[in-house]
Amino acid sequence: MVPVTERPNPRPDARRAKVRRHRRERQIIVFGVLLVLVAFAGVFAAGVYKGDVDGPFSQAFVTPAGAFESDVTLVCPPNGKTAMQHRKVGVRVLNGTDTNGLAGSVTDELESRKYVVVSTENWGRTYGDYVRLYFGPEGIRQAYTVALNFDGEVDMVLDTREGTLVDIVLGAGFAEDGTLRSTLDPELDPDAVLSANAECLPVTLVNPEPAPRTLPDNPLDKKKNKQNA
Repeated sequence: MVPVTERPNPRPDARRAKVRRHRRERQIIVFGVLLVLVAFAGVFAAGVYKGDVDGPFSQAFVTPAGAFESDVTLVCPPNGKTAMQHRKVGVRVLNGTDTNGLAGSVTDELESRKYVVVSTENWGRTYGDYVRLYFGPEGIRQAYTVALNFDGEVDMVLDTREGTLVDIVLGAGFAEDGTLRSTLDPELDPDAVLSANAECLPVTLVNPEPAPRTLPDNPLDKKKNKQNA
């Protein structure tokens, strides 16, 4: 009778190698799945950011421009810009008071400072504050240049007018003083950067008021149009 012997166990080194191989295979599968998920998440996030894909949140990442609301009506001056040369700024001077000759005296002073005064008129209404400036989106830098000449509080009003003409409405507060800021005043330094000195918004976020139905022709706008033709 032939004795029955047990089959010898595999070598320990071979068994450990087999275990390591199985472990590597599992790791490869796990990392592969994770990489696929990360790639999918990145593509999904990019789609949400661009608006091509609806995200899981009802709140948008960026507030739409049409939904923006604010009590601020002051438009900011152009970033980093200084005052314009006065001969490149066209204005209309309007007397909003009962003081005779007020607009004329301001016109004379502005013309001596090389501003282009296209018209001097009565406003047709009364204005109880100091000075109000009306201007359009193309005349923001011009309006801030004009505002520097007045030492009191200037109300800056953006409207829908075309061109660069700035309307200057003189009020009762100015009539009590009746003088412009001295040309030697540091505020009129031509190298100083224009500043709002109050909370302001970019022009695209300010709701403009309706412009007057008729405006005098600004020769500076005609010159500009000829240069661009």
